[in-house]
Amino acid sequence: MTIEIDNAKEEIREIAQKCIRCGMCKELCPVFKIIREEHVSPRGQIINLDNDTFEKIVYECTLCKACETKCPMNLEICKTIKNARKILVLQGKEPTETKLIKENIQKTGNVYGLKED
Repeated sequence: MTIEIDNAKEEIREIAQKCIRCGMCKELCPVFKIIREEHVSPRGQIINLDNDTFEKIVYECTLCKACETKCPMNLEICKTIKNARKILVLQGKEPTETKLIKENIQKTGNVYGLKED
């Protein structure tokens, strides 16, 4: 499991270090448009990922890839977010809601936990 975590962290670092922190990605981010706080913007996410401080904000991203269309460096920002989420899951730190969805799918085959009649 630590090999998977190390590999995911390395992928995050490789992408995050290429980011020039220009902020062009922010204008298209739907989360940033609503919350208007740097830490939820794609640039803020990359900075947090690069500093290995992402636990609280990594699920704020919608993974819509709008930021990637504007990135002058053509970075796969959503890939870094997915890797960060993977790390949290492997460490057992995923949100309660995510755990519940997985349990519901395993028990009933759907995310809501509803049994078919």
